[in-house]
Amino acid sequence: MRPSPRLLLAAALLTTLRPAAAGLLPIGSQRQLFLDDALIESTERTMRRLNPAVKSKLNPIIRRDRPWEGEDLRIAWVIFDDQRQLFRMRYSSTTMTAEGRDTVGETRVNEGQSVICEAFSVDGVHWTKPELGLVDFAGNRANNLVPSDQHLSYFFQDPHDPDPARRYKAHVRKGSTREKGMTFELYTSADAYHWVRSATNPVIDLGEKVGRWGPTHFLGWDPIRSVYAAHMENNLHMNSPYARRSIGRAESPDLTHWSTAETIVVADERDYPDTEFYAMPTTFYEGWYLAFPWIFSTTNTRISPQFAFSRDGVRYQRDFREAIIPLGDPGDFDGVTVYAQEPIVHGGEIFCFYTGTNWRSPEQLEQLGPKARAAIGLAKLPLDGFVSFEGARREFSTVTTRTLTFRGTQLVLSLYAALQQWGAGPCEVRVELLDERHAPIPGFSLAEADTLNRTGTDLPVSWRGRTDVSTLAGQPVRLKLHFRNAKLYSFQFR
Repeated sequence: MRPSPRLLLAAALLTTLRPAAAGLLPIGSQRQLFLDDALIESTERTMRRLNPAVKSKLNPIIRRDRPWEGEDLRIAWVIFDDQRQLFRMRYSSTTMTAEGRDTVGETRVNEGQSVICEAFSVDGVHWTKPELGLVDFAGNRANNLVPSDQHLSYFFQDPHDPDPARRYKAHVRKGSTREKGMTFELYTSADAYHWVRSATNPVIDLGEKVGRWGPTHFLGWDPIRSVYAAHMENNLHMNSPYARRSIGRAESPDLTHWSTAETIVVADERDYPDTEFYAMPTTFYEGWYLAFPWIFSTTNTRISPQFAFSRDGVRYQRDFREAIIPLGDPGDFDGVTVYAQEPIVHGGEIFCFYTGTNWRSPEQLEQLGPKARAAIGLAKLPLDGFVSFEGARREFSTVTTRTLTFRGTQLVLSLYAALQQWGAGPCEVRVELLDERHAPIPGFSLAEADTLNRTGTDLPVSWRGRTDVSTLAGQPVRLKLHFRNAKLYSFQFR
């Protein structure tokens, strides 16, 4: 099922405004990621690779260590709070047990005590569980419990709203995901503790005919399409080939009036036959939509996130089918499912928080007994590090861009060594600037280019010690990157 003509028309109008639509690409000073070929003319001895996020050695970063917590801890939401300048996380904690059989003989899951908690972190790695003083537990309020009626998992910050009293938004779902008919109510808050119900509720009413949405991610304000947006699992498998779960998108100018969800991501011939999509958390970065679609294998009931990207919010590319955050080994807390949140770009790194479990089906829960658990993990990537061109170990690889114009006085690269063992030697990167006829520009030729041996983010490119490229700003140029034993993530004129 393709996206609707309405969404495709909007995407086409947006795409005509993007640099890739013109013969000369005016990139200004925006960071350029190597995700697709819009900016690439040719490559030699290289190919793109997905770089899986590296899990923290401290995982799980949130685990059971309080008397009110059960063995099943799951993220409700996590953000970097711009006002408090720290990471905030809400998570649920539940006692899960397998108990008896239902009327058709299948194992039932019994949810015992369930609480909502909050945790804070300065660096996203080391977390504290503050004494919030909001909820009484065993006659004491010195705990990190949040009132149970604040289990607002459909949550986002909204810096687009100028009213500080409406800084945080949350949606509360009314109705079961297993039945037709569902509504969502909107709540706003200045601090994510005290909430005001919208006078226009319900803001989303799916009705008996439309059905229901499965797991939903409210993206908040979409700065690319200039609307509020939501991604959801298209439930009831409506408009989904072969009765598979798929990903839909709905839009709203004001969080009150919403479009009908349109299918935008479905399984294709490159997917295993049992592939379905459970959710698709998404963020916005340097003019891109970057998404972690949850891939659900219905045969072995495992869930892990892939990496998808889009320029228009409708047509997503899934060029890589391996997991961006791999499942753990058998027995690990994340050995069966990895429910990844949208990536958070902060402090020169990309934080990928996720809920991991070692069970999903009731039968697995019954088999594991007290060893069944869910906890919260972290995986990280360097800035821009989702996808890279990887250079060979011995020979030089090249990437040549199309003709572009830029603004700025300096060219910087983000790169890392491809191999750091087996005598690979240091990475080597040199850049030459060409004119529109592929002729080297005097002063910026390969012979004059200095070699970059360092790895990191925003490394200045130089030619015989000179980094100033301001004389070429606004003129047609091409970049030709020569590299060996290196991963190239991005470049930027600034």
